[in-house]
Amino acid sequence: MKNVLLSEGEMSSKVVLFESTTQELEKQELEGASGLVLADLHCQLLSIYLCNFDLCNAKFLWKRITNEEKTAFPLLGQIWEVGQKLWLKEHNSVFSLLRNTSWPPSIEPYMTCLEENLRQKSIQLIGKAYLSITSTTFTELVGYVDYPENAEKLLAKLQEEQGWTCDSASKLIIPKRQAAQNVPLMRNEEQLQSLTQFVSFLEN
Repeated sequence: MKNVLLSEGEMSSKVVLFESTTQELEKQELEGASGLVLADLHCQLLSIYLCNFDLCNAKFLWKRITNEEKTAFPLLGQIWEVGQKLWLKEHNSVFSLLRNTSWPPSIEPYMTCLEENLRQKSIQLIGKAYLSITSTTFTELVGYVDYPENAEKLLAKLQEEQGWTCDSASKLIIPKRQAAQNVPLMRNEEQLQSLTQFVSFLEN
């Protein structure tokens, strides 16, 4: 896959790239789609939720889908397996599933987007959490365990575009810390809603 480095603003735009599609699919579900149409709708909607790291809505959707539909359309289970690994933060498993599963054309764009978003998220977390990092750990965190040459290309881009450096003596990668940004505080109602969704997710 081609390495593409996104700024935080570009990543935010990409995360909501499928917003209009999500709204249309949710509308169709409420209007009572059925059969093959409903299964395809659920596959796409579940994939988009994962692409946006919206694991609560993904879990709620999975619970709405009947056992009969899950059995008849195993693709749903393949997509949900990715969601389970995301929830458990088993990112290496997520990267492996995304790369090694043969996704149909209707789902592949979402899974490609998810892989890119997860890699960008990992890069941002590395920049915030590490003063230095080994190349082995870096390769694992960006999902290139089986493709070390891609990790090297990605590191070269980070050095060129974001100011990361390498210490030749210690053989450590030195991430470039980004300037802190002011994050608006959530309203009390938003905090309560988020907490309620989280607790409900855990209880079910």
